[in-house]
Amino acid sequence: MKLSNALVALSFAMLATAVVSVQADNAEEMEQAKEMLRGLAADCKTKEGATDEDVDGFVNDKMPESRTQKCLAGCMQEQFGISDGKAFQQDGFVEIAKMLMKGDEAKIEMARKIAADCKDVTHDDRCELAVEILNCLKESAEKHGIELKH
Repeated sequence: MKLSNALVALSFAMLATAVVSVQADNAEEMEQAKEMLRGLAADCKTKEGATDEDVDGFVNDKMPESRTQKCLAGCMQEQFGISDGKAFQQDGFVEIAKMLMKGDEAKIEMARKIAADCKDVTHDDRCELAVEILNCLKESAEKHGIELKH
């Protein structure tokens, strides 16, 4: 099974993020998804003082490195209910997956398994939490045989 962690994801996909995410059927659908994600990132971009390059990195599944990039990812995770700024939100992740997977029960069940693996991820720093969530989701997806595209 192939999933893009651009979104999760959105995924998840986050988001994700990482993020579990939907595999677009073609390049045009993937570009549309990325444009949608850029639009959704606008508020977080302003709030976190991120650049267009920071947003592009997020949209293109690049692991955040700078403080601003980490906080941008944290803001996006909070916006989608994947994080509350202190802990991974298992239910929020599954709800996003349900929306993105459009009734594909096998993929939704996989999202539940991944979410369960990451249910205990917490951190006092919301920006560092974002990276820990992304790492957990990536490790869990790989553990369950999901190939993440980069």
